[in-house]
Amino acid sequence: MELTDFLLHTDRVPILDYMGVQIDEVALPERITPVPRRRCGISESHIYYKGAGIIYQGHYVNALDGHMICLSQNPVAYQRYTAAYPCLYQKYGIFTFCHQPIFTDYEGGCGPKEENLLSMQEKFERSAIEEIVDVIDVPLEGHSIYAFRQRQMQGSYKDTIALIEYILCENFNSAWDKNLWADIMCCGYVRDLADWYVSDEPSHKLGTIYALLHSLMEADKYLYEDIVRETVGLEQLGDIYLPYVAARIVERYVPGGLRALSLEDMTPELLGRLWEMIYSGKACCHLEREEAWAGVRTEFMKEIPKQIAMVRQEMKLRKKTAAVPVQGV
Repeated sequence: MELTDFLLHTDRVPILDYMGVQIDEVALPERITPVPRRRCGISESHIYYKGAGIIYQGHYVNALDGHMICLSQNPVAYQRYTAAYPCLYQKYGIFTFCHQPIFTDYEGGCGPKEENLLSMQEKFERSAIEEIVDVIDVPLEGHSIYAFRQRQMQGSYKDTIALIEYILCENFNSAWDKNLWADIMCCGYVRDLADWYVSDEPSHKLGTIYALLHSLMEADKYLYEDIVRETVGLEQLGDIYLPYVAARIVERYVPGGLRALSLEDMTPELLGRLWEMIYSGKACCHLEREEAWAGVRTEFMKEIPKQIAMVRQEMKLRKKTAAVPVQGV
């Protein structure tokens, strides 16, 4: 195949149904280069067009139909399967089915939830977006394309610490199970604010810092260690203690932010209370349709006894190890 068979540059965004039939299109003011991993293309003038379609490779569902193939089964209660319509694979456009069961965004598009981007851009000082230059109507209910220019910047782990302090002190929050680090640019600026909201509730603060630390640990363990060492000095604690590390960071920047919860004695029961606090907040499925997915919290809560047992076992092993003298070289 020729290289040109793999590359697409276009100023038209087709709107397709699940069979690949084009039912409409959107004209853009300039050509963009779409990508298969994000619903966002970029132009030669370095303007990003969020919601301007995607090169389709699959989406999430809770029930399979006869036109789909199942790519994988997921452990997430609110999106059980990764599936694909074979006739759409590698086609480009906005598709008239939802990318995830929990959101109303059509595959490749930006639905009503994304309108939050406009108001958050005005409030959030550490946005990676320099300006939103245009909002383009899409002939699908509640959908638009958001054209924006990103800031030019550099950053280090200290910018991440400054971001943590900022979001805690200014009461900005996002979902506890979101891959927040994927949305952070140059270590300290958030490139996508549509899934953020304002609240001073302890569960939301703790969940947000947990999400940031967990996704950062997955992406860059060295950077994670630098940040935790600098803020609370607990970088040697293993993954199982991540809710406690997050809680200590919340308390450092917002003393009393967890209200009456004491962090002095790190016990399995305390870890259980922290998990309960996180789960009582907002997962991704609660960001747009809170009531429809409220029952998911019950499923998360059922995991707490297992997590407490794991912490108890880890602490026993740690105690045994501590009793063994370290041999010198």
